[in-house]
Amino acid sequence: MSTTSQSDSVASARLARLAQLGTELHANSPETAVWLALEQTLADFFGHSLFTVLAFSEQGVTRLHSTNTELHPMGTRNKSPATDHDKENVGTPPPPPCRAAWVQQVLVDGNIWRGSVREDLKAAFEDWEQLWQAGLGSVMNIPVRLNGVTIGSLNLLDKEHGYDAADLKLGILIAQIVACFVHRVAEETAK
Repeated sequence: MSTTSQSDSVASARLARLAQLGTELHANSPETAVWLALEQTLADFFGHSLFTVLAFSEQGVTRLHSTNTELHPMGTRNKSPATDHDKENVGTPPPPPCRAAWVQQVLVDGNIWRGSVREDLKAAFEDWEQLWQAGLGSVMNIPVRLNGVTIGSLNLLDKEHGYDAADLKLGILIAQIVACFVHRVAEETAK
């Protein structure tokens, strides 16, 4: 098979995967069907060993979906990522050194955060030790936005350098395809 034929075949498979995701959303399929279609779409485009979806609000951060609920359980944390550290409480560990940069890049600016090696996970996430133990070493956090405001993120984690060559524009496209779905699930979860 020629390189052009292989490229065409990959492109056709990816388009079919996007079409399946669109079909599930269009049909107002059950949440589990949409999450599965999204997982498969992201796996085809980027690959992942762990995939989670977060929703952000003034009330906190809610994990709406996880492919590994033992490592990343569902539910809400009471504080937003920007205010996790309570300076008055000596027992609360400080946020990771790149947390403020992550918040600015993903939540405020609406840009993808990409980390290539294990140290990048340690610099941005409190649960880096568990991520390392799970064999994860790279991350791509894709903001989900409505009306210019980040309402959530699609979080892909894999082996080191897993997302170095990722097409970020495709990540944003996929996030926008599911933005209304993520918003609806977040609102239903908050009730």
